[in-house]
Amino acid sequence: MASKRKANRSTREYKKTRGEVRETKPKFEVKYKDGVAPVRALNEKQQDYIVSINTNPLTIATGYAGTSKTYLPTAIACDMLKLGQVDKIILTRPNVSDSKSLGFFSGDLVEKMRNWLLPVLDTMVERLGSGMVDYCIAKGKIEFVPLEVIKGRSFNSAFILGDEAEDLTYAEVKKIITRLGSGSKMVLAGDITQKDLHCESGLSIALHMAKNSQELNCGWVDFNEINDIVRSETVKRWIVGFNKYERGN
Repeated sequence: MASKRKANRSTREYKKTRGEVRETKPKFEVKYKDGVAPVRALNEKQQDYIVSINTNPLTIATGYAGTSKTYLPTAIACDMLKLGQVDKIILTRPNVSDSKSLGFFSGDLVEKMRNWLLPVLDTMVERLGSGMVDYCIAKGKIEFVPLEVIKGRSFNSAFILGDEAEDLTYAEVKKIITRLGSGSKMVLAGDITQKDLHCESGLSIALHMAKNSQELNCGWVDFNEINDIVRSETVKRWIVGFNKYERGN
């Protein structure tokens, strides 16, 4: 039996020297999704947003729901990852809303975060493909970072997206922005009119600071007009209705 194994091994080695052994390939190769259209602006505000993300290390986006405040930076982050312009994407958001806290979801802290970031993940699958998204998550190229553990991190060559940022406190905004390392970009997106905090939004404070100091090198786009809403005509009409009700009309 031993002599037979030795003979088989000798035969393989002989074939290898003659170039007769074929290279084996992985059964499954993860690839980026093909045929994805470039990110395009649907209106002037979106064009300003894209330019700000591409030219500033930090961009703050405020305004109505349904204006692509989250979609656009997510799509741009995916394209930058695909092109090798960043090494990873970092996702974070506040952990408490007016309806549910993370404690209502099953799993560990990261799994809870993933539940709340499903809209972002949907965009990532659209841009990269589901297999690549799963691969990037497994390899740490897409990372969900709860605010509880973000302190002390330094994100270099990364795209950091803070979603629902209207519910960040001042301390949390400070904690997130000071993670911004070299070769990185950050977007903080939120609708300050929908904040659930019982104190001033940290996003409002950061925006006030950015407006009063050009040295902070921060872009700002405010989607504050009804025509900025692109999600659907129904959403646009309802937001008009909500505005009238809140004004007492």
